[in-house]
Amino acid sequence: MVPNPADQIETATDLGTLKRRSVHGAAWSFAAQALRFIVQFGSQVVLARLLTPGDFGLVAMVSPVLYFVQIFNELGLSQAAIQRVRITQQELSGLFWINLAVSCVLAILLACASPLVAGFYGEPRLAPVCVCLASLLILSGLSAQQIALMNRTMRFGSLAIIDFLCIAVAVVAGIWCALSGLGYWSLVVMQAVNSLTITVLAWSLSRWRPSGPGRTPGVLSMLRFGGHLTAYNLVTFAGTNLDSVLIGRLKGTFELGLYDRAFRLVAAPIAQIGLPVARIADSLLARLQGNDEQYCFAYLQILEALLLVTVPAVLFVALSAQSLVPLLFGAHWSDAAPIVAWLAVATLFAPLSISSYWLFVSQGRAAQQLRYVGVKSIFQVIALLIGLPQGAYGVARSYALFGILVHGSLLWGATSTGPVTLRRVAAVCLPFAVAAIATAAMVTASEALPIPGLEPGAGQIGRLTLNALLCLGGFGLAMVCQPQGRRILVGLWAMRSNFRSMPASE
Repeated sequence: MVPNPADQIETATDLGTLKRRSVHGAAWSFAAQALRFIVQFGSQVVLARLLTPGDFGLVAMVSPVLYFVQIFNELGLSQAAIQRVRITQQELSGLFWINLAVSCVLAILLACASPLVAGFYGEPRLAPVCVCLASLLILSGLSAQQIALMNRTMRFGSLAIIDFLCIAVAVVAGIWCALSGLGYWSLVVMQAVNSLTITVLAWSLSRWRPSGPGRTPGVLSMLRFGGHLTAYNLVTFAGTNLDSVLIGRLKGTFELGLYDRAFRLVAAPIAQIGLPVARIADSLLARLQGNDEQYCFAYLQILEALLLVTVPAVLFVALSAQSLVPLLFGAHWSDAAPIVAWLAVATLFAPLSISSYWLFVSQGRAAQQLRYVGVKSIFQVIALLIGLPQGAYGVARSYALFGILVHGSLLWGATSTGPVTLRRVAAVCLPFAVAAIATAAMVTASEALPIPGLEPGAGQIGRLTLNALLCLGGFGLAMVCQPQGRRILVGLWAMRSNFRSMPASE
């Protein structure tokens, strides 16, 4: 019988062990994500100078279709495996074979539908791109349960290696193809190499192997749980990918390329921060069910850390976009600067949604999550339709104006029941909101001052450096000036000190 690493996590139910594993998992994950961010950010800069907005826009037209199919490809089974308190080898193997079978079927269907995708956008070049990307679904099915099991057993070191190496290898391949003159195919190669690397590493680093296919009664309950998550992902898809579909359909590849790069410049760092945080939060909070005070304390501390990292960085991007975008991507990307600025403002509210997901999943409230994400998606679609007549810029601005409704509605639902209340979350968010407003005022005031050497167009690097210092130092000062802000900073520093003193986990 193949050993079942899934059972290893059940031997660690005491808070100290869970905390220790979470700590060292955080260290591994954030180190990998920091390296991943450097590589991915550098690749964005290089590829933006080697390729055109139209190249990015063309591949971005296929992305929503691929994301849509991947919703059914995953079926929420990875999260079901993580959330379940105990799971057997037979059940894990059943999930694996279901994932793989569904992946093969969906890959064939997507390949057959490629002419329809090309016809919808009026872009014949999309058909072969769609066929190539369809094959990646099979790779995803092969690696889904290995990755889920490493997450469940808190093997964050292995996951960190996968996270970094997959993007590093993909970036090298993509840049080499771009330098060779392959154009938009460079982006397709990047995605293909990324998926292949994940699969190879997942099988190499995982200690688990599936048993042969067979009847598995215990899988039915996980399929029901995964079905709710799949429905949730479908509703989320409508709110998060409809913008790319409509902009591409109505405005063409150039404007979609601008929007896609602007979105990735803002959203990619948040996603890279959110991924390791979500892994740790999902695993830790799921094991703290039944201990309401410890559960709430752990959730709020993770949220505080997430806000402390994301808010100053996003503020810097929002307030510096006019200088930042041309400096990074080149003058031919200047039209993306206002789009970047508004999307960054919208992203300030993203931690509310990110942390809501932890609560729903760790408490097994998938059905309730579906209802509230429907409300969130309605606000997103309304914002999209209002802004769409003005193209990508209008959509970005509308998202920023609707941000509190979009993300706050999901948080309200997540805290409507359970140990975490909206009042306690609001108490955590308030000092961050005050610090953000104060920081924005400081940067805006500095822009109006006639500082020698920092005139518009003459001192981009100097201006960006000053804005970065103001966003970091000004934000920290504004937090220190508030009693609640000082409590948060002291608490996070104490948590850091405690983490460093802990022995390494096995």
